[in-house]
This record gives sequence, C-alpha cells and structure tokens, in this order.
Amino acid sequence: MILDHYSNLSSNKISYLIACPKTREAALINPQGECVSAYEETLARRNLRLVQVFLTHENSEISEATIDELERGRQNLEVHSGSSHLQGDPLTSSGSKREQTSGAPLLALGQLRIQTLPPVAHSSDQVSYRLESYTFTSEKLLVDYPESEQFCASDETSLSPAQRFDGEGRGRGKVRNFRTTRENVGIEQMLLEDLHTSLIEDAFSPKETLVVRAYIELLEENEYAHPSAAQLGENIGNIDRSVIHVLVHSIRWKQIDRDRLPLVLAGQASKWLRSLKTEPDFTAHEKEFLRTYLQLVANHETPPSGPDIVAKLEAPRSIQWVRKRAFTIRRKQQEFGKPLLMLARNKPELDILPQQSVEIAPPVPSHKRILLDQFPTA
Repeated sequence: MILDHYSNLSSNKISYLIACPKTREAALINPQGECVSAYEETLARRNLRLVQVFLTHENSEISEATIDELERGRQNLEVHSGSSHLQGDPLTSSGSKREQTSGAPLLALGQLRIQTLPPVAHSSDQVSYRLESYTFTSEKLLVDYPESEQFCASDETSLSPAQRFDGEGRGRGKVRNFRTTRENVGIEQMLLEDLHTSLIEDAFSPKETLVVRAYIELLEENEYAHPSAAQLGENIGNIDRSVIHVLVHSIRWKQIDRDRLPLVLAGQASKWLRSLKTEPDFTAHEKEFLRTYLQLVANHETPPSGPDIVAKLEAPRSIQWVRKRAFTIRRKQQEFGKPLLMLARNKPELDILPQQSVEIAPPVPSHKRILLDQFPTA
C-alpha cells in the first residue's frame, strides 16, 4: 500500500493518507483542516484519487468542516465514522464493497482491505482501523499491534520499560512498533515500517526527511525495488548523487542506533539485511546468465560450458564475463547453503554439490532438477 502521515503541531495530532498503488484510490484517516493543502499536494503529485475518509470517532464540527473542504470538486466522497460499521449497518455507497471476516467488517479501498475494529485499550476513539501490519488510532500508529491485546485493559504503567520507551529512554510518542518476529514478513515491509516509525518520531533532519520520504515513495511505487541514488536525486529535485550518498549514510546509522533496519540503495551490498534473508539475491547480469544457463540445462540435460553460454547469450559477452557470473553465483549459493551450479570442464572441486542436497538418482537428471528448483528467480 501507499502510506503517508501528517502531523499537526498546533493540536499535536496525526493523520494518515493511505492508497492502493494499483487503482490509485486513496483515503484519509482523521483528516485535519490545517493539513488539507498537504493532502492535496500529495494526491496531485502521486496521481491519487481521494474516494474515502475514515474517522475513529463520530463527526465533530471540526471534522465536518474539514470534510466539507475535501468534498469540493469531488463526487461521492465516502465517510466512515464512529461505531456504525461495528454495529453491522450496511454501506450505502456503490463505490465501496463490504466483506465479513471473523466478525469484523472489511472495507474495500481498491485492492486493499481495511478492517474495522473496536478501539484499542484506553483510547478515546470509537473504532480503530487496521490495514496490513498497521493499526490506526487518533493518538498513535501501532505496528504489528497484537489482536489479542486489542481489548486488553492494560495501561502504560503495566508495560515493561522496553515497551514504554525506546533505546534512549524517550517515550514512544505517536508510534509504537510491536514487532517481535521477522517470520513471514518481507524485509522491505519491515524496512518501510521502521522508516515510517522514525519519520513520525521526527528522527531525521529536514534534508534527511526528504530522502526518506522519496525512498519510501519509490519502494511503494516500484514493488519494493530498492531505489538508486540517482532515482532519489531525481525524485527530490535533481540533487547530486554524492549528496544523496552522504544523507543516506547518516540516515542508515541513525536507524542502526535505534535498532531499526537501515535503508539500502540499489546495487549496494546489503550487509545489514543479509542476516534476515533466506535466499540469495541475483543481479541483472547474474539473472541474464542464469536464464541462458538453465535453458541449456533443460535442453541438453548436461551442464553447459562457458563457450556454450557465450554462444547462446543474446548480448555479446566474453568468456571472462561468463566465468565471473558463475563465480559470484556460486559464492552466493554457498553463503546460503544452496547447491552450486556447475560448468562443464570446471575444476572438480567447483563441480561438487553439497552432500546433503544430492539424492540417489541418475546424475544428469538429478542435477537438472536441483538447478531448476534452486534458481526460481531466474
């Protein structure tokens, strides 16, 4: 999803913009009059269409005035407020679809599904909203908030110091990250969560904030592909790449100091994220090599030689290029304990697959099957 957040310094409140990157439909959660111009700027810049508004409480005079302002020039702006959805009232708008899961209503925003839940403990809200790993309230953004605690009558004093404060002893303020596991969660998603957390906590300088916001935007718009320094500079306004690298370095270490995942630029060695990965990542050149390699293995059921691959590649490549790609792929496979690819007429020690990966079967078909299983990204 697309997520942005806006702080109102005068009222010390936070509002959110969420959107579906496929349909470009957007919604605002608890919009505030002072931030309307910022909402409109984001909607226009990212080519989003505002179709819904979510309130965690029944309409007040302030929120009604804000909604009136947002409705100008728009038709059929849906407003969801208070506890009406929890009580089972049907939605009257044809633009929104309602589903039912585990007794909690789901509201559709493009391809996204927003869950309507009772308010979190000790909140003045009438409802809260959950989308993916985020729970939205009027006071805080909760990341991976455990559903078992949704109705707990616990307060701040019952929490451990680690839950109440960050590593520097400061209160967590407008965001709390409850994430305790990395299982079944993509690294890029966790990286986004940590960057959003630091943004809401105002952890970065103004220039660093520009870089982080551009980084998040590029991740959201490009299916989690890490951007390059050149892309960041272009997104911000043609900032020199050397300046971007300096700012990224500063941001990275601020995140590490806060025990959060650091951002990584495209093509850089992601040593901070490597421990979280279970499969190797291949570069564009390595994928080019693997596509040709696997095609030759599938056709001939034998490992090809370097010259065989050179002859089959669409782009003109040297034998040295092929050998380098084979070397780097073997090294990555070895790092993750995966079977190693073989080239015909290689040195014997380079042709040995890890013993635990070899089954008793005819050598050529077994090798072909292992290769096709082990390089799905190619």
